[in-house]
Amino acid sequence: MNNYPENRQQTVALTKFKAVNWIEEQLRNGCRLSSTLRQASLCPWPDNTGRCYAARTIEDWWYAYRKEGFEGLQPQERSDKGTSRKIDAEIGRFMIDQVSMYPNVPVKVLYQNWQKQDLDYLPPIRSVYRYLQRQGYDRKSIASGRLDTGPTKAFEAPFVNDLWMVDFSPGPKLRTEEGRVISTQLCIIIDDHSRLIPYAAYYETADTAAFLDCLKESLIRRGVPIKLYTDQGGPFICQHTRIVCANLGIRLLHAKPYHAWSKGKVERVIQTLQQGFESSLRLEGNHVHSLDELNRKCSEWIQITYHQRKHSSTNETPEIRYHRAIGNIRRLEVEPATLDSLFFTRLTRRVRKDGTIRIKNKLFEVDLSLRAQQVELRFNPFTLGRIEVWHQEALCGLANPVNLHLNSETGGSKSYA
Repeated sequence: MNNYPENRQQTVALTKFKAVNWIEEQLRNGCRLSSTLRQASLCPWPDNTGRCYAARTIEDWWYAYRKEGFEGLQPQERSDKGTSRKIDAEIGRFMIDQVSMYPNVPVKVLYQNWQKQDLDYLPPIRSVYRYLQRQGYDRKSIASGRLDTGPTKAFEAPFVNDLWMVDFSPGPKLRTEEGRVISTQLCIIIDDHSRLIPYAAYYETADTAAFLDCLKESLIRRGVPIKLYTDQGGPFICQHTRIVCANLGIRLLHAKPYHAWSKGKVERVIQTLQQGFESSLRLEGNHVHSLDELNRKCSEWIQITYHQRKHSSTNETPEIRYHRAIGNIRRLEVEPATLDSLFFTRLTRRVRKDGTIRIKNKLFEVDLSLRAQQVELRFNPFTLGRIEVWHQEALCGLANPVNLHLNSETGGSKSYA
């Protein structure tokens, strides 16, 4: 559901965050920072280039994250952003077409063939290598194919809240008292170690808004996980979700396409819920007619039945297994009101001369002192209830819906939207 373009600074910061998150995991396992940094410098981090970074560079990321959080990982933009200094768009398209047409032919051989052709300009071969690497068409990227992430063998997280799994599943259809039929979608999160369900709820659509609402309720109830394992569904891989997880310090992992068995635990819990809870809704006197009533009954079943029943794999109830390690759980360090801002999406806009901006074809007005300035908007894209306006890393107020009729009665020059 995320319709906003990816921000290059945030994409680069997410790559750095993966390295920092990996370092934190090694330190928790008792490794020394110096040896961990050396080991990290030997690993190619997934930034579409497959390159490795020097230990000193990764160390700078580590301290920047500890000092400023996710914001400290965002790079400064180049003044000639988006352009190659030696390769124009036309020759770039030609080289990419050639490499795509002959993926098994070395670039060096292709380059020698290009030299024999009547080309207006052919950049040095080192520039060609760098350009193809940035575009993801270098030999290593083509040979490796899609980046594989996520576990591929039988596994169990060693600690509570070390790994959460999330998935959507079609839920029961409801007939309201007015006669309207509602199709529901279950969003459920489980803790891999204890099999406890931090939160599960039914929604009308399986979208990003539903997933983030489920995640927020889980965090409030059961703390913050280290890793979150999902499939390749749109709500889980969009830029908005990645930014939210980075702000919360959660490492986001994705299952390989067509590898549903790697999420077998969460799917087995869904099956248990369908056979135990959803089937009971067919009994006489146990029908539900609204989402609120359905979610209330589901919450009662999870707390009273599922959490108190001994699990066949762990031979313990999820509640007991979870509470045994409750002292080591990472709790939220923000107030519930502040938590909402961590789930905001971010959008860059330039303020028009009349002090307005446009979001989703809706007009909003900001402080007139920001006219012609580029600002960052932080807001919940599903409600547009509170839109924060940031300029030069400072909060400059809120954007409010434009009242065209009221503005027409005030003095000064007018702009007709």
